[in-house]
Order: sequence, then C-alpha cells, then structure tokens
Amino acid sequence: MPELPEVEAIRRQLTVSILDRTVERVRVHRRDVVRDTHGRRRGRLTDPQLGVDRRIRRVDRRGKQLIIEFDHGQGLVIRLGMSGRIEVGDAGRRRSVPPHRHLAWTIAGGSSRSTLRMEFIDPRRFGGIHLFKSPEDRDQRVLRNLGPEATLIDGKALGERLKASRRAIKAVLLDQQVLAGIGNIYADESLFRAGIRPERPAFDLNEQDLERLAASIRTTLEHAIDAGGTTLRDHRLPDGSAGTFGAGHLAYGRSGQPCTHCRKSMNSGIVAGRSTTWCEFCQR
Repeated sequence: MPELPEVEAIRRQLTVSILDRTVERVRVHRRDVVRDTHGRRRGRLTDPQLGVDRRIRRVDRRGKQLIIEFDHGQGLVIRLGMSGRIEVGDAGRRRSVPPHRHLAWTIAGGSSRSTLRMEFIDPRRFGGIHLFKSPEDRDQRVLRNLGPEATLIDGKALGERLKASRRAIKAVLLDQQVLAGIGNIYADESLFRAGIRPERPAFDLNEQDLERLAASIRTTLEHAIDAGGTTLRDHRLPDGSAGTFGAGHLAYGRSGQPCTHCRKSMNSGIVAGRSTTWCEFCQR
C-alpha cells in the first residue's frame, strides 16, 4: 500500500510534469471510483469539477493523500489505496490501454511541450478520487480526520499524541488520526531505527524514547522519499520507474535474516493485525 514516501515521490514528479498546465478533457471509465463533492459514489459529475478547462495550480499531499488543485480552488484528492498508481506520458504516443484504467486526463502542453495523458489505475479498487469544492471543503470534509504530518513530528508533539494510549506503539503509528502518512513498512523501519519494540505500550515511552522515535520517523521517511519509496509489487512513479528504498530495508520483510546491527536472526509476528518484523536484541 503506498505510504507517505511513495505518494510524496509521485507528487514531486507530477509537479514537474503537469503544474500550470490546463486540462483539455477527461474520460471516466469507471464511475464508482469517483466520489462527488457531497461524498456520493454515484452522484452527478461535471467536466469542470474533474478539471476540464481548468489550470492545475497546485500538486500537494496530505499524509498518504495526493491533492491536485485547479483554478477557483476546486480539485481532486486521490487515494491510491492498496494498488493505485498514476501514470503520465505523451498523449500522442500510441500504446495499448492499460488494464484497470479508471480515469484519464488529457493535459495541454503549450507551444513547446507535448500534450500529456495522466491516468489513474487501480487493479484492486481500494483507492478512489474524491472531489472538493474549495480548500476549506477539502480540509474540513475529505481530510478532516488526519493527524499531523509524520515528516514534521517532533518528540514533544508525538508524546502528546501517545500519552493516553495503551495500544501497542506500532498500532498507534498506523492510526492516521494520530499521525498521517505511516503504514506497515515505515512503522517497522522507524521502530527498528529507534530501538523500540513494536508491541510496547505507547504510554510507556519516556521523553528520550519519544525524541529518538520522532527523529527516526523523520529520517526514515526522508530517505525513502529520496529513493522514490518502496516498490514491492504495484508502486510505480508516474514515469514508470520503481522506488528503490526496499534495497535498504533494515526490518520490514527481513524475518529470519541477520539483524544489520547485532547479526542475530530477525523475529516476526502479528502486531496490530499486521505482519511485523523486529530484532529481539536491538529493540527492547
């Protein structure tokens, strides 16, 4: 499932390719992946709401959510879900239609640039497009339940989010209302780097633990963003390239392999309903 680094890497590529261009047309191939400005799955849609004849003014991100904002403050929140991705390419290049393509935008190129095609593809359909009428509508309705950005968290703010929770620290990190952007991969990676057991109760972390964990979260996410995220199966950047952070995983997916610190075998189990990997000796 794309997490904050994957979505941020996508945002950065899209900013270079589509920012300040105008949408010429849009085709909706699967209607039920789009929610209208009232949150209805099969409500009425108009071309301007989907960006037609609108200039793309911002390409942003909030947690794991990708945001495209048009003129007049209207726009889209794109949730990639389990398998969603965005592809961008030359609209004049003939090619076969990718399977599971649900929406396609044609984006004007201008005098010296080619016209682009941007497509939303999602084989498992856990993602979707959410329309908003204004930045206020977006923040108060579509994104209202998100906690603070994981890339900006510090120890004090993290402690405020955790102090009353008796849940395992990994469960709290996965809760988007507590902290926006972290999923299974980067929870395992951040906890390993901070030397904290994933099942440890959140309220039990002291000030030093919180500072160490917050720094680990920020550093892990920054490195993953620079690597284009982690590609396990579905994640691809808009230009089709894969994320390379998986080659540097220290915990996630390394069950039974030697710990990179102590060389003991890495453990695995289920924490917060998710597969989890940790080192029995380095995470106490």
